[in-house]
Amino acid sequence: MSSILQRFLGFDRLIGPVLVKLVYYFGAAAIVVAAIGGLLAAIFSLAGGNFGGGVVQLLAVPAVGAVGLVYWRFLCELFMLAFLAYERLGQVRDLMRIAAGQAPPEGENNTAAF
Repeated sequence: MSSILQRFLGFDRLIGPVLVKLVYYFGAAAIVVAAIGGLLAAIFSLAGGNFGGGVVQLLAVPAVGAVGLVYWRFLCELFMLAFLAYERLGQVRDLMRIAAGQAPPEGENNTAAF
């Protein structure tokens, strides 16, 4: 338990990538639930006698849901790029220190590949 608290209070590891993944999964679930609701509305529209609107909605809802999921994934990946760039810059810093003949500091998160 203290390890989780230390990771939360310390800034040696970022929690942003985990949060972006959680937001992605919640958003994807919301998109799927909305698509299911749209399909149910289309079925009720067909049952109510509005055949043209129901058929168009039956065709449009899966397409809009798929585009929505792809767009949501793209937005979340844009946020992940910031965190990935930060990690790569840390690796570059460590490699530059090694190339200059300096040892990386002991307390920092060393991510250099040896």
